[in-house]
Amino acid sequence: MNALGAIGLTLLYLLPVSLLALLLTHRVSGYPRWLITVVLLALPAFYVGHYHLLEQMQGWPSDAPLPQRFRLLGFDVTEPDTGKGETGRVLLWVQAPDSVSPRAHRLPYSKDLHQELVAAGQRRKNSGRTQIGTHQRATPGATDRPASEPQERIRFEDAKGPRLPAK
Repeated sequence: MNALGAIGLTLLYLLPVSLLALLLTHRVSGYPRWLITVVLLALPAFYVGHYHLLEQMQGWPSDAPLPQRFRLLGFDVTEPDTGKGETGRVLLWVQAPDSVSPRAHRLPYSKDLHQELVAAGQRRKNSGRTQIGTHQRATPGATDRPASEPQERIRFEDAKGPRLPAK
């Protein structure tokens, strides 16, 4: 979370509390009825904004789209369980090239993505090379997949290592 987000989060927490304290410490009858109604109706909006800013904090999985190119740091796959009615999920820990800190992303379960992640994890284990992911959204109508399946592709490849100088 950047500094502006932290300031916004603090203000969205303190402003409703301050308004309530002001209303409680002064005689409520001294304020116009419409002002009290507006303040009381605005309080839930402050808390919704507060919740959405909290969701952006580092460490919480984001539902935001993945960057087009990223470094795979780790993953966790939960397969669907039809007996319990669970749809499954994929958590990816990634770092974008222009970002200093990693981010967790939550994606719906996909068998193709699960297979790609297992293969990428195996390549990383065997070769020790970092896995670079690419995320591409398919254009509508350009794929033969049914509309119920995700229309995006995530692929992984070994990172290009630095070339060593000749001896």
